[in-house]
Amino acid sequence: MINLSKAFSDLKTSPTQTLSEWQNQRRVWFLMSGAAAFLILSAMGYFQLFLAMDPCEICVYIRYSQFCILFAGLIIAIKPTNLWLKVIGMYIAWYGVLQGMAWSIELAELHHTAHALDDAMAMGGDLFAAGGGGAACSTEPSFPLGLPLHEWFPFEFQPSGICGEDDWSLLGLNMAEYCIIAYTVFTIGLGAATIGWIKSWFNRK
Repeated sequence: MINLSKAFSDLKTSPTQTLSEWQNQRRVWFLMSGAAAFLILSAMGYFQLFLAMDPCEICVYIRYSQFCILFAGLIIAIKPTNLWLKVIGMYIAWYGVLQGMAWSIELAELHHTAHALDDAMAMGGDLFAAGGGGAACSTEPSFPLGLPLHEWFPFEFQPSGICGEDDWSLLGLNMAEYCIIAYTVFTIGLGAATIGWIKSWFNRK
């Protein structure tokens, strides 16, 4: 069992040393992978299957970034003290977090723009039926390295929805905004782990 009070006490007393020790523990990286897996399963299980919300192009890009974070954590967890596994995992993790944040912000902006235009239509016109909400979307996604993920795993990566079309919200926030919050948490956690890793690296010299 993790003694949370001791953990936070150590962090307060010696932050860099504590972060250095934490980032060499497998459970930290399993936690990161688990958080990414939770987001992926929520998207596919709750939104796509239960609510029948088809993923848009940017949605599948966000999902791709979450898979990057998941696999990055698993790579590092093989042996957190191994330099090359840490370098590869950190690179993939930061790539996934930064790209995911950028795509989430883009989706949030599209969502607000589409719904603002929809609300502004005088006679109850259907913006999405006219294509106004999905101008930036495509059903042919372009993944890094030309990977045809939408052909290999169509359920996970084939876009079939319109960007910004969804009306789902919880406590006043939409799905893209919750993704921004999630990536903010990832950024803080990964940033702390990176600081601890750099600190431990310099301590070896």
